Amino acid sequence: MAAGSGVSAVEYSFAPFAPSKSTKAQDADEKAHLASVYDLALAKNVEFACLNLDFELDCANKKTQKLFLPMITKLASVAQAIGCQKVSFFLRPGADEDWMQPFAAEYATLSDKLAEYDVRPLVRLSTPTDFRGVSLKKWRAMEPQEWRDLISLCPGLSFVYSPADLLWLGIDYLNNLPGMISAIEHVVAHDVEINRAILTDSGMFGPLWWRYRMVGKGQVDWRQFVEALKLYDYQGTFSLQLADEFVEDDNLALSDALAEGKRFLAPLLKG
Repeated sequence: MAAGSGVSAVEYSFAPFAPSKSTKAQDADEKAHLASVYDLALAKNVEFACLNLDFELDCANKKTQKLFLPMITKLASVAQAIGCQKVSFFLRPGADEDWMQPFAAEYATLSDKLAEYDVRPLVRLSTPTDFRGVSLKKWRAMEPQEWRDLISLCPGLSFVYSPADLLWLGIDYLNNLPGMISAIEHVVAHDVEINRAILTDSGMFGPLWWRYRMVGKGQVDWRQFVEALKLYDYQGTFSLQLADEFVEDDNLALSDALAEGKRFLAPLLKG
């Protein structure tokens, strides 16, 4: 689909997997399969931009810490085999102000481990998969000051930036971009639609008052955002995602959605 649509890169997301699979080394069949995937991608001129682990690291929870490193290391070995240099994950903010210190220690270990595979870890500044469609009274997102503190504590830390997720959280994705741009390696292009009637009636912690849409069908100002990326000479990945409840989950509908998203973005990305 990517090659036929003129898309130069793809990303894949993986659900959490069992510890037995995390620690198991690649066998001959797996190595052969990954090699064939890599060869096919080369033949089609399609790269692998990022492998995403749909797992939220909670450094206050020893169980999630124990599960996380083997999973992300396994993903790094897969990334290395297919020529991908980035893996990403979600990070859960703690209830107290000291939650970032344990992550900084974890990040140092993580960076060293992934460097063995020539892979870099990225933190995703978007709604964790498990909390999409869940009221804010059940979870909390990281704040921009926490992003900045993490950059200070974790040398080389990079982010996946999602203007749609920042918009519905009330964060100005244009104003904070200049201070964040050096740490952004991956931008997610999907949109968000905010139902103001529900929001004003029930407040931020009420029933779900936002929903994800395809790029151009929500309230993100993509023209201004892309122009800002150009202004700051952004050189990372720009990732078109098809998260929209009105797009059917079949190949034909996804192919049509991809073409529509490309038509919307092409004049903005030109140059």
